[in-house]
Amino acid sequence: MRVMVTGAGGYIGSHLCKMLKQNGYEVVGIDCRPIDHDYCDARQYTDYSNVYSQMFTGVEVVCHIGATSLVGPSVTDPAKYYKNNVSGTISLLEQMQLHNIKKFVFASSAACYGEPEEDVCAENSWHQPCNPYGWSKRMMEIILNDYAHAYDLRSISLRFFNVAGADPEGEFGQEPNATHIIAKAIERTMAGKDFTLFGKDFDTPDGTCVRDYVHVEDVARGVLNSIELLETTSGARIFNLGGKRGYSNLEIIDSINRVTPLKVDLKYGDPRPGDPSTLVAETVAANITLNWKPKHNLDSIISTAYKWYNK
Repeated sequence: MRVMVTGAGGYIGSHLCKMLKQNGYEVVGIDCRPIDHDYCDARQYTDYSNVYSQMFTGVEVVCHIGATSLVGPSVTDPAKYYKNNVSGTISLLEQMQLHNIKKFVFASSAACYGEPEEDVCAENSWHQPCNPYGWSKRMMEIILNDYAHAYDLRSISLRFFNVAGADPEGEFGQEPNATHIIAKAIERTMAGKDFTLFGKDFDTPDGTCVRDYVHVEDVARGVLNSIELLETTSGARIFNLGGKRGYSNLEIIDSINRVTPLKVDLKYGDPRPGDPSTLVAETVAANITLNWKPKHNLDSIISTAYKWYNK
């Protein structure tokens, strides 16, 4: 089967291309920046509407991983996010319609939940994004539902929680200055700097926030399983991809100190306004319907991340 991957040169896209290739798929990779691996036939583009028509020849599934993806900048420059993540994706869907491609895997986000009323985020619970990035993902989920009814497009939207870790074989990992605690704590400690946790009096067992982290390789496998499910399912489906359980900030620091040579110089700061004490994914639907469960635990996430940064 021939699969197109957008964002093929990025963090998740690179891992996905490698996994697809290793599982016998023919991969076409597109990205707005150079793709520096050989797990796909690579092309660059400036806009989805300008992707060469011949690149879609023979493609049966499009995995749309490429996006503009930082929460903070989406607030200060929402136009960029709506143009790329919504208008750009619609342009991509138009190309798919022209080439009669009916299967689509969409990289959505836990940002769709905004500030949920419950600690555990379930796909069918009430939720509302609280920033333009989250809205751009939620808008596309709604659009995909309409496309399923109107154009018989089969789609699966995967709400990624905090994606972390690196390729165990050392080929791919996150770029510097990633935004989540694992990357920040490792980077700052390797640079000889202290690291600040925001808040230590939350309603959790150790007083620090609990969040859901999932290894990037597990995320890639979730996309692979989605491609397989699209062979037998219809409509627009949504699944959470999370790490099965949440980890507190102190558990993360403890794991860094335990499985790497690093010793985090830990400081505490005031809690950030609006930070919920616990935010984790309900993954029953993915466990059962996608036949997906994460293989990597927190120690594995941190160990592979450290090896990558050390490299």
